[in-house]
Amino acid sequence: MPYYKLDENKNVVKSSLEEWATFIEGEANLPANYRIIGNDTICCRRISTVFIGMCWSFNPDWGFPLVFETMVFDEKDRGIYQRRYSTWEDAELGHERAIQWVREELKNEHGGV
Repeated sequence: MPYYKLDENKNVVKSSLEEWATFIEGEANLPANYRIIGNDTICCRRISTVFIGMCWSFNPDWGFPLVFETMVFDEKDRGIYQRRYSTWEDAELGHERAIQWVREELKNEHGGV
């Protein structure tokens, strides 16, 4: 499995397993929250977008590695939504889309409230 880290400009850089582990564990001389794109809670839904640094595409040869992930968790902490991205910018947009998705879902659940 290919591994990646972020450079100081939040660009995705291929790395070794050891470099990835150092980065993920927060020992890469970067701020502790450097991997967190967004972490919001709306009502009883948590929206989390983070850099995971491992390519989770089914075939890494298809293009850019999918190394960022947005997940939405319900009140029982079950994953109810998931998307993956290749760049920090796409992950930021994806996080905003997930927030909108949660708002729409809650609105539908509560009859337009």
